[in-house]
Amino acid sequence: MLLYSLAVAVLFSCQETSEKSKPLSVKKTKTIEVQANSQADFAVEGMVCQMGCGGSIRKELKMTGSVERVEVNFVEEQKEQVVHVQYDSTLITTQKITAILNSINDRQFKASLISKKVL
Repeated sequence: MLLYSLAVAVLFSCQETSEKSKPLSVKKTKTIEVQANSQADFAVEGMVCQMGCGGSIRKELKMTGSVERVEVNFVEEQKEQVVHVQYDSTLITTQKITAILNSINDRQFKASLISKKVL
């Protein structure tokens, strides 16, 4: 009897009703081609791993539409990690990049500009 009740529960819980089922929508994003004309290096404190933290940093900076490339040099033993950012200086400033880095993951990171140069 228990087995029968379990089978009925599973059978009915897997059925979809027309009210509950909604088609999935896919958000289309426009790819913006950025032509970097500058590079800045930032010291970033608060990173605990390259994949997760580095991925968050890359994602946030690329979403600006002003950054062409982000490279994270993660060394486990170091307090500060170096993040290299190639960007279009006509679209974003190093102050704005610093502000974005400091806002990621509920202000997990503390970033400061090390250097910048024209490419």
